Amino acid sequence: MLQFPYLDEPLSGSPPPSLPTSSTVRYRPLIPIAVSGPSGQRKFSRSLVDSGGDDTVFPLDVLALIGVTPRRDTGHRVRWRGNLHPLRFAEVELVLSDDAFICRWRAVIAFSSAPFPYPILGNAGCLQFFDVRLLGADRIVELEMNWTYPGTRQ
Repeated sequence: MLQFPYLDEPLSGSPPPSLPTSSTVRYRPLIPIAVSGPSGQRKFSRSLVDSGGDDTVFPLDVLALIGVTPRRDTGHRVRWRGNLHPLRFAEVELVLSDDAFICRWRAVIAFSSAPFPYPILGNAGCLQFFDVRLLGADRIVELEMNWTYPGTRQ
């Protein structure tokens, strides 16, 4: 099982009423991940574990950095802050690692020019292969490979 601590995000301005008035950060299930292609790898120190996300989505410019050619445009879009952004899909290798294990698998994921602050680890391409537990009180994310996991674990 992979385990990651929640990471803190500084608040801009005063805390919302849902947090204690002395709060200066919000804790989120942000985990490190790498995406690889024929000509390289791009590591992200923070990607959002999004159980409500349909797809796994990375920045569009990563395609060129890792040397991956996207599939033909399928017309799929993502809405971000009221604007529609095209999604381009490609097969890549994803790598998750904590202090104990390294998990590698191939998946078709989406790439977008939408200005997301982090890659989105959604169901298709990522979370579908793991049973995910969000331990809110302990601020820990646990990912356990399930029977559909197509990759390797070291």
